[in-house]
Amino acid sequence: MAVSSYLPDVAGGMVAAASFADDATAEKAIALLTDSDVRPQEISVIARDPKRAARIAGERAWYPGKDERGPTRLLHRIAHRLPRDVRDRYRKELDAGRIVIVAAAAGQPSDTLAALLSRAGGQLVDQWWQEPADIFAPPELAGPF
Repeated sequence: MAVSSYLPDVAGGMVAAASFADDATAEKAIALLTDSDVRPQEISVIARDPKRAARIAGERAWYPGKDERGPTRLLHRIAHRLPRDVRDRYRKELDAGRIVIVAAAAGQPSDTLAALLSRAGGQLVDQWWQEPADIFAPPELAGPF
């Protein structure tokens, strides 16, 4: 059965997220997460500008639309909507040009991820149960979960 992310199709999973004012602080948060054994497919960088999200994520994180090319990329840009939980929590932040980093709690508890995001300088740090969403890597790239 194919799912849109590595989060279990039926249950979803816990995530922690925070917003960051600038690229350097967001990159610091990604470095802190990866140094704590959070895998790239468990980290999603969301920004209003997809090129900015791609630049910040690099190879250390995922971002919506990362591996899409050609018509698929165009369709994604037109039809993609952030999950409701992310939109409700971070719409104003994204509209203001801030970066949102969402980390899935696969190998680390969500409260640990929230503490790491807060320590990196994140604001509006929050945790919630996220239904499967395409903000994370697809199952074939997710590795052994």
